[in-house]
Amino acid sequence: MVPSSFGKDKKEINIKRGDNFWEIAQNLKTSGIIKSRLAFSTLVVFSGSFNSLKAGQYEFEPGTNVFGIVKKIEKGDVLLGSDEIVVTIPEGLGMSEIILKLKEAGFNDADKIEKMKATAFVDKFPWLNLVSSRYNNLEGFLFPDTYRLAKDASLTDVVEIMLRQFETKTAELRKRESLAGRNFYEILTIASILEEEVPPLDMPIASGIIWKRLGMDMPLQVDATLVYDLGRPLKRADIDTLDSDFNTYKYKGLPPTPISNPGIIAIRAATFPQESNYLYYLSRSIDKTTIFSRTFEEHNLARSKYLR
Repeated sequence: MVPSSFGKDKKEINIKRGDNFWEIAQNLKTSGIIKSRLAFSTLVVFSGSFNSLKAGQYEFEPGTNVFGIVKKIEKGDVLLGSDEIVVTIPEGLGMSEIILKLKEAGFNDADKIEKMKATAFVDKFPWLNLVSSRYNNLEGFLFPDTYRLAKDASLTDVVEIMLRQFETKTAELRKRESLAGRNFYEILTIASILEEEVPPLDMPIASGIIWKRLGMDMPLQVDATLVYDLGRPLKRADIDTLDSDFNTYKYKGLPPTPISNPGIIAIRAATFPQESNYLYYLSRSIDKTTIFSRTFEEHNLARSKYLR
């Protein structure tokens, strides 16, 4: 039997940013919402929800089972005051898509985020010094999460909240990156490519392929970087005609900025690439399954077989 929330009255709980799933389980148990910390934690781990639990103030009806509790926290279905709104930013959105999300939530001047300079926030977030001086934008750093925001918050406030979440969520990885001698902006850029190109389970192998191709001074040939620059679906002719640093068929190395705002799974995969014998990958047209190949000949066969 799945344990349910018990008691006769609605119960509230406040989940703080940075709480792990065991701390959340303890909070739920102490608040009388669940009977078993182990049942809650086991469900969270086996459902893969442990990286998706959202901070905020929650209210639970008596009798809510543990599945409903986990789903509510994962969705970020928080209690709101009259002066608050909730905005959910999914993994892998580009800045322009995040701006649309904020506009839908009532931040009508959200377009201004595109013109905000990363260097304007360096005093509070020194790691923004890594940003390309030519572009100097916030692409890649607007951390995907569910945010509880004041309706009268300024755009600067909103951006700082997202940057603070990025700082918190990536703190350990940024330390590990410095020990490995890698540039975290490169890691973030690769993570942004992974978000656009492959599903989470395939990210470590695809990350290894990207790092390997960079080490071989081999063009990345990533469609998603061209799509980002063009702002529309890719046509085969674009590979030859697009003269841009984002054309990873024409120019070697990474694009000059991230092409999306990646989540922690993609950032972790970019930080810890998985070694393999593969040098190519593509997404099967019918279901987006990733097909890995070791040689150019294998890759061409996969293209003719799986791309329509």
